[in-house]
Amino acid sequence: MTEWTQRAHVLADHAVSGVLGHVSSLHFDTMSELLWVGSASGQLTSHTGMLPTLPRYTSLAAHGVPKQPKHVRGILSDDKFIISLSEGRVCASQRQGLGRWSMQIEDHAPGVALAGLCASPQSASSDIIVGGAAPNSHDALFALHSTSGRIVRRAVSDGTVTQLRKGNRYLCVGTEEGTIQLHDPRSLSAEHKLPAHHGGLIDLQTDGHLIYSIGWTLRQGRRIPEPFIKTHDVRTMQALVPTPLTAPGGPAFLAIHPKKSSIVAVATPQSQFQLVDIHQPGLSQFYSMPSAALITALAFSSSAEALAFGESDGSVRVWTSDAHANTLRINAYPTPPVSMPDYAPPPPVMEWTDNTPLSCIGMPHYDKPLLSRINYDALWSDASPLFSIRAPVRPDALEHAQHIQGLTYAPLPRHLRGTRNRLVPSDPVLARLDRHGKLTPTARMRLRPTQHGAVRRIPPPLSTRHTEPMPEYYGHLSIPYSRFGVEDFDFASYNHTRYAGLETNIGAAYANSYFQALHYTQPFRAFAKQHTIMPCADDDCLLCEAGFLFRMLEDAHGTHCQATQLLRVLTRSPQAALLGLLDESNAPYSHMAQTLNHFFLECASQHALRTSTSAALDRAFLPLCANPCAWSLLQYSTCHVCGHTAARSQLAHVVDLLYPTGAAPPTYDFATLLSASILRETFFKGTCRQCHTRFSPHNTWRSVASTHALPAVLCVNTCVDGAEQFHHWEPTDHGFVPLRLAMDVEHGYVHTQSLWDASAPWPRAGTACYTLRAMVIQAQGARDAPHLCALVRAPNDDDAPDAWYVFNDFLVRQITEAEALRFGEPWKVPALLVWERVDAVAESHAMHLADLARHLRPDLSLLLQDTHISQHRRDDLCRHRILSESELPKPGTLVAIDAEFVSLAQEELEVFSDGTRTLIQPSSLALARVSVLRGEGPHQGEPFIDDHIRTTEPIVDYLTQFSGIQPDDLDPKRTQRTLVSHKTAYKKLRMLTDLGCRFIGHGLAKDFRIINIFVPPSQVIDTVQLYHSPAHPRNLSLRFLSWFLLKKDIQQGLALGVEQHDGHDSIEDALAALQLFRKYEEFERDGRLEDMLEDLYEIGPRVNWRPPEKIAS
Repeated sequence: MTEWTQRAHVLADHAVSGVLGHVSSLHFDTMSELLWVGSASGQLTSHTGMLPTLPRYTSLAAHGVPKQPKHVRGILSDDKFIISLSEGRVCASQRQGLGRWSMQIEDHAPGVALAGLCASPQSASSDIIVGGAAPNSHDALFALHSTSGRIVRRAVSDGTVTQLRKGNRYLCVGTEEGTIQLHDPRSLSAEHKLPAHHGGLIDLQTDGHLIYSIGWTLRQGRRIPEPFIKTHDVRTMQALVPTPLTAPGGPAFLAIHPKKSSIVAVATPQSQFQLVDIHQPGLSQFYSMPSAALITALAFSSSAEALAFGESDGSVRVWTSDAHANTLRINAYPTPPVSMPDYAPPPPVMEWTDNTPLSCIGMPHYDKPLLSRINYDALWSDASPLFSIRAPVRPDALEHAQHIQGLTYAPLPRHLRGTRNRLVPSDPVLARLDRHGKLTPTARMRLRPTQHGAVRRIPPPLSTRHTEPMPEYYGHLSIPYSRFGVEDFDFASYNHTRYAGLETNIGAAYANSYFQALHYTQPFRAFAKQHTIMPCADDDCLLCEAGFLFRMLEDAHGTHCQATQLLRVLTRSPQAALLGLLDESNAPYSHMAQTLNHFFLECASQHALRTSTSAALDRAFLPLCANPCAWSLLQYSTCHVCGHTAARSQLAHVVDLLYPTGAAPPTYDFATLLSASILRETFFKGTCRQCHTRFSPHNTWRSVASTHALPAVLCVNTCVDGAEQFHHWEPTDHGFVPLRLAMDVEHGYVHTQSLWDASAPWPRAGTACYTLRAMVIQAQGARDAPHLCALVRAPNDDDAPDAWYVFNDFLVRQITEAEALRFGEPWKVPALLVWERVDAVAESHAMHLADLARHLRPDLSLLLQDTHISQHRRDDLCRHRILSESELPKPGTLVAIDAEFVSLAQEELEVFSDGTRTLIQPSSLALARVSVLRGEGPHQGEPFIDDHIRTTEPIVDYLTQFSGIQPDDLDPKRTQRTLVSHKTAYKKLRMLTDLGCRFIGHGLAKDFRIINIFVPPSQVIDTVQLYHSPAHPRNLSLRFLSWFLLKKDIQQGLALGVEQHDGHDSIEDALAALQLFRKYEEFERDGRLEDMLEDLYEIGPRVNWRPPEKIAS
């Protein structure tokens, strides 16, 4: 361990006259180079890091008054404020001392004595959590909004709160009884309890999945500190082996080393501290401070270079690991400098009287141009360090980097030797390859480093090439929202084909084009659709959601759709976030699409393997359940010293295209590059497992067993990262990408042949034949934002068998084959290609898939079983009766449906100075409850589905006034209602749609849109349309129709005779829609429909289109 020495001992500032209280709290600022000190007098003081004096920066009376000072019990810092806490108050102030907000806990929870605070463990939350002792089981935990101090959540703790710490997934709460409680950061409810110390808790710290604690034990009825550090693992909820301490007097304070979590600093009250290694307790370091005062606070800086100790005499001691530093480095990363006040020099004294002329104050005379008129274009060059942005460090150069004393060293890769100082001239083409590519002429960005370490060679400038401007239908699309959101947007004007587009107002919508490309690849579409029929137990299965999306696109026949649920599952995936597949990533969209290609296809293989293994299928059908994009390869590695060759099999899903490198790389055709990319021969140095020679040269390559092993779908990432790769795609006589490929395997090597003549016969039998099915490109015009488009050769198109279409989100348009295959334009950067196998092997595979589809049947048990995930469901609250086998729907069966929703994100509005508003982003809704009723038969009107939907995403508004949903209704541990996963509810509706049910409801277009399911119009009976008059533009509400036609006042907060219920009730609304449909049939049968509509639109304006309010008696 590092040796520590004392470098500073200063007296903290105390503004209260006659009160020299002890230091009650210490905190190293995480956003600035400041040490914050809280005292027993309520004073909050900050010190800069100048050693050894630690000059005072700011000081403010944060808590209490001079006659009644309050201890500062905790300090927290964020990017805006310093938040401090006392027994009865939480306040936030700027680092310069100006107060921002203050919250008195007595105003909200009388009798609560606050004891600690911490940041919320939720990654996307800026809330702070405070807690303390509460009498009579009152609320003891509160979540505060960090900007306003408003209480947003509160909860009850089972014990007296003494410590609060931010954990990895949980809020860790230490209690006076000696237990550690783990609370859910969203609801603040206790999830787990860990017994730690019998006599009570002294201090608590967390790091990742570990919790460290010190506490008291009882001996002969007296409390004495335990000489141990106890450690708990939240993954297993078990205690690990305790670590003994040798410091006399027992532990009093605990702090964890920020960089080595196994090292813990423990301080005793008697001015001694110990650095303990949890894994090697014998290597602990013991230090003693020359002080007669007691230690009252302890803090560790994030740089791990400073320890601060507060003492009972009001002083602060700072120990550092660097005995010669002049300045204390508090943070491990650069932070903005501390802003100092501006001291303006006093103006010069001049004589001024009433008779002094103004002309005596002279003005400077300029006889030369000012520096602000400098001509930057005349000074700028490619080699200018002042005006050119430095190229970033290549990722492959950092693979073997070592960090030594704050500096990073890395060996220079072989392919960069001799080229790292070469000047790369600029080119306007390269700006199109950057995602944000709008750069000024004086700050053109260097190319990003290529994935395979190729040396860039710049193509000729645009002026020497004939370039075509980007057609308008490739441009970036946005939806101008009205006050109705997207309900009145004319999507049909963007699509005159029978192929459906996808909307863009969703997170990660850049993936629309990628999933469109997979949808029109027939083997993968069949693979995903058959997976939705199988019993998949994963609620967040990407393959299931893709199958649901493909089925929706297939049924839509040109109607716009949404990939809402698929993209939500994708954004919830932790692996997707780590790979940079979310909108927050700064990578180009083409790179994100290629990474998504790897990630999604690998996930699809894993989901398919798990499901096919658990399903009771004939062994002959198991190979048909595999991913058609997956194929087996053999990876060989040969040592050049002993000649030993090792081989291992691997499953490949995507081929990353490799390009030749060098000062003047040759230009190859696509087939040659594809063969070399499949072989993927590389060289490296490493330790041989056979001869154990260190740094022995190795070469690796891959081989394919036979032509039959080639996949049914070949996915190729183009990996165009710079100008050298883009050069290969420039137009030639034939073009670069052929429409057809012939692949043959000989001795493990794949021979690829490009077939340019579409009418030419395929090569000999036994050759794998591929046709280009789809491409994904990144398009960006001169004044346009970058985005992805899919170019698809639609299968089974009887009108135009070889027609190509561009899918630009919700815009779909037919294009020519020449336009689709033409590259080299700066606005069109290829991202990935999808090839579909069309030889005899593929035809045989398609026939076997058809046999499997006939063998598989939808699992109708979901409709016949009462499944739920509620832990405390009350049977008396269950208002539905499941279907019997005799009641299974048939084509044309009538069912009534209604759904309720919760809000995941509030709408975003832009308010102008004149009071007008513009909708920037509509609110994001998620399904929370769905009810389906029998629409005919002896039990007409009786529900057979009444499911609440578990929502794993944060809910910002339960919309209880309209949905009737309470927070506990969607929590499996607290709900008393029937709760199911979203996937289970969706599959039930999908089955009813596939069985041919006709859905009766009110406003079903919006409901089905949010549920993210497409129901054919022939199966939808919407009472909004039934009771709409062409002569009147207004749509009538369900409540108004029920009041006028059924003489019922619905949506009054009463569930149908069961119990008091807030908001709407989906069973009540579905039953009203069913009765309105029966009423409509009666009017139509009697010929009174037109008269009834006229009465409706005549009475509506008189009552303001709503039932009259009832007068209380």
